[in-house]
Amino acid sequence: MKKILMVLSQYRVCERILPTIPKLSKKYNLDCYLIYQMSRKHQWPGDDDPRKYFYQTYSKDFNKIFDEENPSFNNYDLILTDDNRVSSKTNLENIYQQKKGVMISCFHGPVQKWNNVDFFEKGYKKIYDKTLVLGRKDCLKNYCVPIGIPSNDILKNQSIEHNHILVIVNFLGNIQSVIGSKPFPITFDERLVREIDFESLQKDLNLPIIIKLKSREGEGDKQVERNTSYVKSIMPDVDYSVIVDGNNDDLICNSKLVISCPGTFALKSIQLGIPTILIEGSNEDGHFPLFKGFVPPAKRSIKQKIDEMMKSGKDDNFINEVIEGGIDFSSTKKMIEVIEGCL
Repeated sequence: MKKILMVLSQYRVCERILPTIPKLSKKYNLDCYLIYQMSRKHQWPGDDDPRKYFYQTYSKDFNKIFDEENPSFNNYDLILTDDNRVSSKTNLENIYQQKKGVMISCFHGPVQKWNNVDFFEKGYKKIYDKTLVLGRKDCLKNYCVPIGIPSNDILKNQSIEHNHILVIVNFLGNIQSVIGSKPFPITFDERLVREIDFESLQKDLNLPIIIKLKSREGEGDKQVERNTSYVKSIMPDVDYSVIVDGNNDDLICNSKLVISCPGTFALKSIQLGIPTILIEGSNEDGHFPLFKGFVPPAKRSIKQKIDEMMKSGKDDNFINEVIEGGIDFSSTKKMIEVIEGCL
């Protein structure tokens, strides 16, 4: 039986490919190497460490899970890494130099920063032989293979409820005081809160609002309290709550409307056809301007776009172009077929 090593570095990155693990374990000997933020040495900065779910769900599918320094990598027929960035934080170059078989790396994110010719060429034959990308639009080199998002396949079996309005935040307006810079033109701050007009939105839909924050390495161990307090200082008198870590699938499937930065998380609601608007300028654009719910951060535009998306349904053209297997939720099957074709 052939041997596969999975190298996992960040939960928000590796969670996309975790559903392939039980299926691969039935045909191959699987080991798992945990590095960077997946290592047991890393202290999770949020309020609920998702690595607990990883261990509880997938430990039984591996022969061995390890995070030791300088292990041997030359006895595997294939090595699969969750990230395709050349970075000192993961040091995938060291693994590539020792590998015996093919090494495949998965896409870091859906935006152009991680999907352009220069980026791909930087990693080719340095940390991967093939890189798995989100969709056909990202196949800019012959070693790019589209596989979509395997973790989203489970959404097709979940019931959809209209229990809340979900707001997915990239960076808060207080980020400058934490990391010393404003990474994108639009943050979730007083201005954006006014443009979204939560009072009118809640009056129209008569639903509570959930503000979903992201816990981040580098923001310190008090970030949950600090960021929750900041949200409280800018939100109007509406019925809302703040969530940092939690079950993202449940959050999406219980949403009547999703307001988000452009990003991988929002692709869940887009695939399901849940009305979604993406705020221009709050992340890198990537292919998201192709999505019919992409909107500038202006009150009138946001209001019109919400009304439009509540009526228009799923954007099949965007999904077909950008998310391989996104229409029929077949990304897990496509990814396994790619792996098997390399063995």
